[in-house]
Amino acid sequence: MPRFRYRTSALTGPWRESAEEAMRDAANAKQAVIDEAEPSGLRWIVPGSIEGMNGEPARTSLKS
Repeated sequence: MPRFRYRTSALTGPWRESAEEAMRDAANAKQAVIDEAEPSGLRWIVPGSIEGMNGEPARTSLKS
């Protein structure tokens, strides 16, 4: 089962079942903000990314 989390220089989130959940975790932790103007729908406040466990590719967009 794919698992995803956010990782920044300050924090790392818990593993989630979807990249979208990981992105929401990042926003809830104030590491990023939901921003519809961004292609991914997320603007990082600190450098960060969504990573997949075991190298799964992460769909890095909140937009459908």
